[in-house]
Order: sequence, then structure tokens, then C-alpha cells
Amino acid sequence: MDTSLNQDAVAEIWRPVVLTFESACSFDNPFLDVEIWAEFVGPSGRVIRREAYWDGDRTYRVSFAPTELGAWNYGIEAPEQTGLNGRVGSVEAVPYTGDLDLYRHGFIRVADNPHLFAYSDGTPFFWLGDTHWEFAYRESWDKSNHPGMTSQFRGMVDLRAKQGFTVYQTNLRSDMGADGRYWIDGGMPKGAEDLPNVAFYRQELDRRMAYVADAGLVNALGQAWAFSIRGDHGVEHQKHLARYLVARYGAYPMVWTLAGEVAGYGKEDRAALIDGWREVALEIEARDGYGHLATAHYTNERPFADYYQDEAWMDFTLNQAGHGDYLIKASDYFDYLAAHDDKPFVEGEALYEFCSTLEEMGTRLCTADMLRRVAYICMQAGGAGYTYGAQGIWDNVWESPEELDPFMAIFNRFGITWAQAVDGEGAVQMGYMRSFYEENHFWELAPYETTDAGNLFTNKAPLATANRDLSRIVAYFGDTVRRKLAIEGVPTGAAYASRWFNPRTGAYRDGENVSVVTDSITLPDKPEVGDWLLVLELKA
Repeated sequence: MDTSLNQDAVAEIWRPVVLTFESACSFDNPFLDVEIWAEFVGPSGRVIRREAYWDGDRTYRVSFAPTELGAWNYGIEAPEQTGLNGRVGSVEAVPYTGDLDLYRHGFIRVADNPHLFAYSDGTPFFWLGDTHWEFAYRESWDKSNHPGMTSQFRGMVDLRAKQGFTVYQTNLRSDMGADGRYWIDGGMPKGAEDLPNVAFYRQELDRRMAYVADAGLVNALGQAWAFSIRGDHGVEHQKHLARYLVARYGAYPMVWTLAGEVAGYGKEDRAALIDGWREVALEIEARDGYGHLATAHYTNERPFADYYQDEAWMDFTLNQAGHGDYLIKASDYFDYLAAHDDKPFVEGEALYEFCSTLEEMGTRLCTADMLRRVAYICMQAGGAGYTYGAQGIWDNVWESPEELDPFMAIFNRFGITWAQAVDGEGAVQMGYMRSFYEENHFWELAPYETTDAGNLFTNKAPLATANRDLSRIVAYFGDTVRRKLAIEGVPTGAAYASRWFNPRTGAYRDGENVSVVTDSITLPDKPEVGDWLLVLELKA
């Protein structure tokens, strides 16, 4: 047993430091034949266990991010033949010196209000995601055909961070790539022995994971698409991959989303897919020393999918409302949130900007107006956030094809490229949305009504949220709203200042003051055509 003190390391709080160890011996499979763990004990007594990941030859590394200031002492647990068992050391956690909220406030969690997210210190967190299913290797690191970006990958990360996004919703796509599985090296010598392709992680994925984190974005990472666990050893493959991803990247600000469209769309193996990915989720939960949030990227179901809702590992709902094949209504969100009111809800995929809508009566280009409607409906119904997406980015289209692929054209009938999509006005407007809700204390707001009165052929009412004492009221007037809405229970004799917010420009304009004659306010008509938001604030 080696009890010598490893050289002390220093790390900023919430930022990962990597400790390196050399094994005294080799293993046939240096990933699956050995487990090496480091147990860190913080100044308050908190214990965080992190598994070492194999990084080639006899090298093992531990990635660790301290969660409180001061000395974190650690000890290594390893097979005796490695010469590492019992080794001890320390990491000194020092204050973070930058200005990113993720490291000023800590990793995200479910808030004390179970419908919302918060940073570790309790500061409210607004989920605003961007969809990058092929971020891991197909988005170019060194090249770009966008006139304002020298790198496709870095340019998109930088722009989204500048626009106010807080989450990068990604996927490793381990069901794709060279020989079908680029994340492992070689075959399966004993049937299911996956050996990580260390060169891929070192040369490609490490820098991408770090770049996203250094931009202040949470990485909501899926491993593959649902079907990747089919066949012999499919579940084992994904459990092994989960183990390696958690060890190598689990000290970053992460959310684990399992896989795209987890249940698939085949009736014959739906239960098997759901059961298989549950095993992967439990593997992640057992190995993640930080308790990062976990969920599943849901299938597109009508109205919404609901598997895993009663399972303890699933921390929030990542919904998929779809791309125009179904009229997304406020009542869908109200009904779902009433049935599953114990965890946050994020609309994770709906109406990608520039997508060809999947309408049986004929397709059209999805616009910012269309996706913005769904985003605000979700938030006004009690959602915790929204994930934006753009056609041409998720499918990584470099050049508009001369001839459309009959299979993929269902989504991209208009040949939109990533360079066109990245400048979509919808992404800019999502940044306005986040700013609007933060300025108006979204964490204090709750739906005023939980019904969706009217339909597209009659008079629809605004969707209102309000804080507990009705001193702040926020109402979303969709483009088809014509019906009046009265807010009951406001203080008689009080006066409210009103402002109108234009979600297309991010600008406010002053409205008329509203005096309360009885205990009710009838909301005024919106100022112009289009969707608008009204903010009423009780005057002192």
C-alpha cells in the first residue's frame, strides 16, 4: 500500500482539476478490468467520490471540481497490483476569479421550488438551451463557411453565449461515425469489452467539452439515439460509455439526458428501449459524485410522453412537442404540469427555426414567430425553460444540397445550411425572452389560470402569470388573442403601472396606469398586431 502524499493541487471552486496517476501494471482491458476511485473530503466533511478514467498505456486520471473553499483531502482506492491503493493527497480550492454565473454560483440543481432550477447557492437558473446533436465531431473545429466565423464549432458556442443561452443540448451520437462506434477502439475481444478510443477523447471531445464549459454553458449531454441499445450487448455498451463519460467529464457543469427519443417509435421494442435506457440512467446515478441533474430526451408523442415520471433518478421533464404535425396548445402544458407537478418541465424540442413543418396538409418554413409562441406558452404555463433549435445546425448541413435526400428532406425541404441557421432571428429573440423573465423575477411567478380558454376559431384569452400577492402580473398575448381576461383578488383602490414588451425586438414601451375600482383588473387590449407581453406592477 502506497500512503505517500501526492503533490498538492490547486483549483478554483467549481472548476475541474485533473490529477494523474500511473499504474504499476497493465491490464488486458485497462478500462473494464480495473476500477480506481478517489474519495475527496471537503472542509465541511462533504464526501465526493470520483472514478479515475483510463487515458492510455498505464495512465489514469481523476477529474475533480471542488464545491467549497479550502482543503479537500483525498485517498485512492485501487487494486493492490496498481501500486496506487492508499495514496493520499489534497486539492486546495480557491475563489473563482471570473465572471461566469456557473462558477460564481455553482452547478445547477432543482430549486427549493420543485418547478424550477437553481444554481448550487440558490440563485435562480433560467434554462435556455440550444440544440447541437452533432457537436462531438462533425461540427468543424478549424473550418467555417460563415463569413463572420473562423470556426464552425467555436463560433456557434461564442454566439450563443453572447445571446444569453445557458445550456448546450448535445449528443455524442455514439450510434454514428467510423465503423458505427467511433468512441471505442477496436473490437470486443471477449464479447462486450469496450475499450475507449483515447485518441478521440484527447484530440476531439476534450477540447469541445472544455470550450462549452468555459463559455459558461451547461452541457446537457445524450449518449446516442434510442436504437443504439438494440442487439447483443447494446445495453452493456451504453452503460460502459456512461461510466467513461461520467469519469472523464462529470466534474464539468453537466446534465445527463441519456439518449435522443429514448423510447423510439416501434411498438415491438418500446418497452425494451425504455428498460434498457433506465439501466444506463441508474449506472450514471451510481457513479456521478455530484448528483448532476438527469432526464431523458423524450419521444414526440401526443400529447406528451410520460415514462420515467415516477422514478427517483429522473429530475425533470425534457419534453418534445414536435415540429408542426400537431397543434401545440397551452392546455397540453397545463394538463401535463397538473399531472406531473413534482419536478421542473422544459420544452426540449419544438419547431426548430427553419425546419420544414411536418404538416399533412403541406409543409412550410418554421419561423421565429411560430417557435416563439410555443416558448412563451410553455413559460406562462409554468415551465422552467426552453430549448431552441435550428434546422441546418442539428443536422449539420454544410452546403445546401443540389438534390434533396428523400429521407431527410422531410425536415429540411428548403436546404437550410448551418451558416444560415446560426443567424436566425429566433435565437436572438430567445435571448430577449430570458432577459424578460429574469427582469420580471420568473421564480416568483405562477400561472394565474390553468385552462386554455377558447381556440383558434373563437376568442382566445391571454395567458397570465403572477406572483403570490399579485403585485406583479405578466400576461402573454398571442397573435390570435381577442378575448378579455380579468385578474381577480387585486387590492381595491390600488394602482398599477403597465408596460408592454415586444418579444420580437426586446424593447419595452410604457402603457397606461391602471386603477383598481373593485378587486378586479381587466387586462387592456394589446397595442398592435402580433404577440406582446404585458407587465403590471403595483405602485407604492
